[in-house]
Amino acid sequence: MPTLDELKQKWNVEQSDLRVAAPYDAATFNHIIRTRMKKQNNSIFRYFWATFTLHIIVYALLSHVAIRYGVDTDVLLLCLLGFGVTVPFTAIMLKRYKQMAVAKFNRTSEASIYTYVSEQRRRLAGFYTFKKRYDLVLIPLLSAIGVILVFNLYFPGGVTAFLTGAIVTYLLTLLSCFLAIQNENKKYFLRPLQELQAILDDYKSEG
Repeated sequence: MPTLDELKQKWNVEQSDLRVAAPYDAATFNHIIRTRMKKQNNSIFRYFWATFTLHIIVYALLSHVAIRYGVDTDVLLLCLLGFGVTVPFTAIMLKRYKQMAVAKFNRTSEASIYTYVSEQRRRLAGFYTFKKRYDLVLIPLLSAIGVILVFNLYFPGGVTAFLTGAIVTYLLTLLSCFLAIQNENKKYFLRPLQELQAILDDYKSEG
């Protein structure tokens, strides 16, 4: 039968082993969190680059139409309106995503990593709220501008001569845009927000 001293010595060895293992477990956990966070950042910024490219195309098309058909006051005003409703969205998107891009976290501090994830989620949620509201204005207006320009420039008599066709085209454009936006929101906002919240919950449970 082991003596009391032997039992105490064995207990001290076990406690020492636990203390050695703890930093390793924390480091492993933080590595997993950073890997998950990197994956979410990649997903988040895919939206940025896709949307930024789309906006460049929109600006290029509006500029082309304004330069080529700018002698028509109505066409010029529609192009300027297109710029007017799109530029604010682009500017705010650039500002918000720049904040997310430059944000850094301390790899050795659990509190810093938690704060980083929390702040990234807050920024993404804030932009998502703005986007949902702005889409309700941006998409109908840009769709209307696009339909009016196409019919006025390429159909004799313009919208007034093909009113039914213009309305149907406008409604189909709206439908396709909102279906695409719904899928976009799920992929680039709802899922990342859920995953970021899951990371925060894991931190809380680990703590």
